[in-house]
Amino acid sequence: MLDLYAWGTTNGRRALIMVEESGLPWRLHQIDLKKGDQKTPEYEAINPYRRIPALVDDSGPGGKKQTLFESVAICFYLGEKTGKFLGSPEDHPNVLKWAMFHATNVLWTLRQLPLGGDPEIEKDAIGQLDAMNRHLAGRTWFADEYSIADIICWPWVIPNAFGQNLAEFPNLKAWQERIDARPAVQKGKVIRPEKKTEANLRGTEEEQARARAVLFGQRARRS
Repeated sequence: MLDLYAWGTTNGRRALIMVEESGLPWRLHQIDLKKGDQKTPEYEAINPYRRIPALVDDSGPGGKKQTLFESVAICFYLGEKTGKFLGSPEDHPNVLKWAMFHATNVLWTLRQLPLGGDPEIEKDAIGQLDAMNRHLAGRTWFADEYSIADIICWPWVIPNAFGQNLAEFPNLKAWQERIDARPAVQKGKVIRPEKKTEANLRGTEEEQARARAVLFGQRARRS
């Protein structure tokens, strides 16, 4: 049995989708960030960084109990445990490079974008979305098959969540819609401990306005 400790955030949603896609039995433990559940001694024993999500697998490798934190690590762990979403041996390098591109570039950049005021971050955000859009031309997924490379990135590339005008990136928009239609993703979205997840993801109205001011004119600013 998998025990997932999560809340209604992008990182929490990534883990929720991955455990649902894995097909393994699991149960959700809601870590209410507003109440400070992540700071309790019980949760700190699972994740000393006191962030969500975290995963406890009572039947890990060798039959030993394993504890993980970091949503990207959870995606890789469950992919390896089930043999799913890692791509074929020939395609696995593509899964790795796009998973890492998303984890080390896109996730950080789009999270910083609503804060505004940094031209380099704005330039990086546009460049990253454009690179993804060009790669997806004529492709269904980032690798040959649906993989963790898609799962890791999807929660951040939600239309309007951070001001992204995905109409400017039609291949990326079509990819987002394909993932959104998956039953496991729909389930992961329904499991929302925090009712105002979308609003919280988007930030304040002022932050949203700054992000839109950057990204609603991507095509004109691209070089």
